[in-house]
Amino acid sequence: MINQAWRTFEDFNRTDVAGIFIYPAEVVPIFTPMLLFALFTIVLLATYFSQRRTTGRGDFVASFSVAGYFTVVVAFLMSLTDGLIDITTLSITVVVAIIGTILLLTSKK
Repeated sequence: MINQAWRTFEDFNRTDVAGIFIYPAEVVPIFTPMLLFALFTIVLLATYFSQRRTTGRGDFVASFSVAGYFTVVVAFLMSLTDGLIDITTLSITVVVAIIGTILLLTSKK
């Protein structure tokens, strides 16, 4: 048998839902931060355009803050599973949420 330089899903041997997310996180280390960034962007744009549709104008800073806190909650839940997220990524999401809060509190609206 040929010795492969990469792990296949058969070698991983986890059949639960967490295993589906842990496998790409181990193979491609930037998978989890990209997933969190995509989630942050989706929530940011969804809240901004939803607010714009209902009130006629959108508040980007408020949407940024909401998306930051939503991402922190998801990142915290992901940190409960071993090997899914590291402390650096979790710290970055917390810092982004704090920046969003500071921007929200210091905005003139």
